[in-house]
Formats: sequence, structure tokens, C-alpha cells
Amino acid sequence: MQRRVFNQAALAALTAGLAYVHRSASAADWAPTRPVRIIAGAPGSILDVFARQIAEKLAAALGQPVIVENKGGGGGVVAMETAASSLADGHTVVITTFVEMTVNPWLYERLSYDPVRSFAPISMLYSGQILLAAHPSFPADSLSDLIRVAKAQPGKYFYGSSGVARPPHIWVERFKTLAGIDIAHVPYKGAAPLTTALLTGEIPLAMEGAPALIQHVKAGKLKAIAVTGDRRLQALPSVPTFAESGFPAIGLTWVAVVAPAATPAAAIARLNQEFVRVMTLPEVKAAQEQAGRVVVASTPEVLAAAIRTELPEWESVVRSARIKPE
Repeated sequence: MQRRVFNQAALAALTAGLAYVHRSASAADWAPTRPVRIIAGAPGSILDVFARQIAEKLAAALGQPVIVENKGGGGGVVAMETAASSLADGHTVVITTFVEMTVNPWLYERLSYDPVRSFAPISMLYSGQILLAAHPSFPADSLSDLIRVAKAQPGKYFYGSSGVARPPHIWVERFKTLAGIDIAHVPYKGAAPLTTALLTGEIPLAMEGAPALIQHVKAGKLKAIAVTGDRRLQALPSVPTFAESGFPAIGLTWVAVVAPAATPAAAIARLNQEFVRVMTLPEVKAAQEQAGRVVVASTPEVLAAAIRTELPEWESVVRSARIKPE
């Protein structure tokens, strides 16, 4: 895949075409005739756990078993490659994130999948907030304090994340570019070792999904600096958002579902209908809220537009921060 394919005109044309096809199809025109497969990354990952939470409800709605298949590795690349090469008949979908769809194209010189041409958008599913927290000994209690101390001693401070090129890492790199500060990145292999390192003071700062850190902030073992998104966390109402602190470009993560390209429009319409139905069930919404997420079940067009908008934005972040995959 050549990087030059990602220009605004091409993306806009592709998205417009998708929108036309999806509007012209009816969900009543398609039903699965065998088990539906959800590809969902590594076993035990957030996407795997989420997929298994909704699989049974989707099966009831679709009238066929829904099987979760794990394809971990390569920062989500393996799962996306598997989905892209699958039969495009409506019986395979993949749970994905904004990283696989809008960041990976700039991380890898060549990908065997193209986030626009290889997939048919189905729906956004949920968005999540990420918390920037610090060890109590860190000499800053707000983003303005952080910027001040970081600029006073460039390169002295560092922060941790749960992995290279994962959402917490790339959001901090975007913040660093906007704020003009120099703090180094220390990657950990998952949220658990990252949290332990922050609690013990091994690292002074960390960016991670809010659910992993909230309990420690409430217990006074960590201090929260800021949270991504456009609203404060219900669990930590005194913690400002990046937007409130002058950085509106630091937003939400999102999780979505897509199918292989050329999946029939009627199948996309039906899958969209059922994913939206399941995501808006009271018990599913409540479970996502408890995990610090917001359900944003959408049309295929909304997802396509997000991909189109964010691809060029993440190109500048990845290149300026010189982010490289592990």
C-alpha cells in the first residue's frame, strides 16, 4: 500500500460512494445463512472481551451463532489483514480502533490492507476517555504546571504508556507537539505493569484508559492531571479535560466494526442495524458506561467520515513524533 493514496479527494470520493450504496440498501434484504465471525485481536484484550460481551446478543438478533476469533499481533495488523482477505459476503467482520484505521497507515511503510479500500464501514461502537495521571511526587498538578516544568527542563521528565503506537502513546505525542514540550516515552507491555510502575514512582507520569487508574486516583495514590474528550469523567468530576485546559485537539479514542470491502450493501445495512440495536440496549450501555466508555453507535457514513478526517491528522503526528512500531 503506497502512502500517497491517502489524499482528501480520493477519500472524499470513496466515502461519498459508500454513503450512496448504504442509503440505497435495505436491512430486510439480507440475513446470514451460517455463523457470523467477529475478528477481535488478541485473547483477553479489550476488543476481545467486548466482542464476547455482545456476541450472544448479536446471535439472537441475526438468527445465527456469532463466533469470536482471535488474531493478535502486529499492533492490530494481523486482525485487519485476516479480515481484509476474508470472503466479503457479510459473514465476517472485525472490531477495530482508530489506530488500525487511521494511525497504522503512517506507522508502516507498507501494509497489506488499506483502511479505505479494503473495508466497508459498518458502525462506530463506542468511544473511550484516557487519563493523564502522575505519581504524587511529580511537581505538577495541572497541564499548565506540566508544560511549565517540562519547558524549564527539557528532556528531564518522561511518561509511560501501555505500548508503542497504542492510543495513550499517540495522544501524548500529539499533546507534546501542540504544547511544544520534550518528555520521553517509556512503553510497558500492558496497563497492569504500567500502573504498577506509576504507583511505585518508577515513572512520574502515565497515560492510560481511565478505568485502569480511577480507583488509584480516588484512593489518593495518584493524582489526575487531565482527561481526553469533551466532558469530564463522572467518577472524577474535578479533573478537567484537555479541551478545558486549552487543547481541544486531544479527543476520544473510538472502537468500530467494519467488514471486508465488496460486502453486499444489504448485508452492511443489516449488520449496521443489529450492531446499533445491541449497542443501545440498556444493559450494554450501562456496561460500557461502567467501563468509562460512551456508546456512539452510528451509520456507516459517520464512520467513513471519521476515517477520512483523521487519516491526514494522524500522519502529521506520527511523522513529527517519529513514532515507529515495535
